Amino acid sequence: MLQHELQKWFGFDSFKPGQQAIIEHVLNGKDTLGILPTGSGKSLCYQLPTYIKQKPTLIISPLISLMDDQVMQLKLHGEHYVSCIHSGLDENEKQQNMQLLKHSRFIFLSPEFLLQPHNFKLIQNLDLGLIVLDEAHCLSEWGYDFRPHYALVGKIIDHFPEANVLALTATAPPYLTSDLNQMLNKNFIIVKTTMNRENISLTHKNFEDDHAKLKWLLPLLEHSGPTIIYVSSKKMCLNLAKAIYQYGFLTGIYHGDLTYQERHTVQHQFINNEIPIIVATSAFGMGINKKDIRTIIHFHLTTSPSNYMQEIGRAGRDGAYSQAISLFQPDDSYLLETLLFADVITEEDVNTFELGMFLPPEKIEILEVLFSYYSIKQLRHIFATAFQRKKQGYHRMLGYKQLDQCRRAYMVEFFGEELSEKPNHCCDNDSELIDINIVNRKKVKRKMDYNEKLQNLFK
Repeated sequence: MLQHELQKWFGFDSFKPGQQAIIEHVLNGKDTLGILPTGSGKSLCYQLPTYIKQKPTLIISPLISLMDDQVMQLKLHGEHYVSCIHSGLDENEKQQNMQLLKHSRFIFLSPEFLLQPHNFKLIQNLDLGLIVLDEAHCLSEWGYDFRPHYALVGKIIDHFPEANVLALTATAPPYLTSDLNQMLNKNFIIVKTTMNRENISLTHKNFEDDHAKLKWLLPLLEHSGPTIIYVSSKKMCLNLAKAIYQYGFLTGIYHGDLTYQERHTVQHQFINNEIPIIVATSAFGMGINKKDIRTIIHFHLTTSPSNYMQEIGRAGRDGAYSQAISLFQPDDSYLLETLLFADVITEEDVNTFELGMFLPPEKIEILEVLFSYYSIKQLRHIFATAFQRKKQGYHRMLGYKQLDQCRRAYMVEFFGEELSEKPNHCCDNDSELIDINIVNRKKVKRKMDYNEKLQNLFK
């Protein structure tokens, strides 16, 4: 029956691993957590049930680029009844999408938008059949000290008791299921394939300083194919992109301070191979539907295995051989610690908040949002737990840089997986790895000034 519906709606003859089990649970009214690797067709897991149930689906999504990509893919498939509202739209587009909401099969909104009372009124009377939490790991990773509205998603779900919930992610830290059950007061059925992407080799290199990193990196980019280089900050993003450009390559930058139009332009250029290299903060990646990314380089290590596996998973979505390379120098330890712990909310901050004493405005704003849903006792536990998780992930990544065993096994072990067998090109510790050899065009030709042009005329 499901194969018939799959052929009818999408023209496919068979499901990818994990898809059918997830869809069957959804159609049986079960709240489901689907953990499938990047590129394995997670979107189909809510699209097909939506067509079969003939009820609208709400997709709660973390990033504008992710919404834009999925809306575009649906429209390319011929779906007209789809709406999406986010801050990148102009006022006319927002109004058009608001008018479409009550007629839409697929509705894409962020938690911040939904939790504004005047916005929630737009959907509160819809007969939703399914609520999708796209990139569900964001509830654990972001839901307390970065985007607190994510931790309040339970308010939305409580309003639609007839709609079952489908949480989807490619990256599931070991505590994700318990977090979802607690945040949403649900008991999720788990369908998990693997987080291991066998076509991506893993390599790590240690250096004396950033200059040595750069000296190694620049020649590599001549033949690395479409490449994303992840850095820790906006400043480093600009500096590294400038160095790569001066070396001779067209290079894009991507960070959270760019405008919607700037981000959209860079994404478009990269997807269409107009620029071969992107230097980006962690803001880049979700919703970038480019299947032939060959190289992911972390100029700085990520702060957790979850982030690392999420980001390297953007390579090789076409199944072809790709590479993930991380770089480290001694000063990076301090950098990582600063990123993780400089502005972290602690149990002491929660106590200070309870007493009404002084806290930085950004911490007060986060705690006020959370306090609308959680008690002070719960908040103490939440932030004590979050601090321990950050430490655990940080130490796991520090261990990665000095590893003398299989990197792949070390990473997936963090997520409760074991390798049944290793691919031929696994990691630099246990395999002879293939060098990617896809030439990156094009060299930047420096424009001559007026005097140089005159000199050339008379040579």
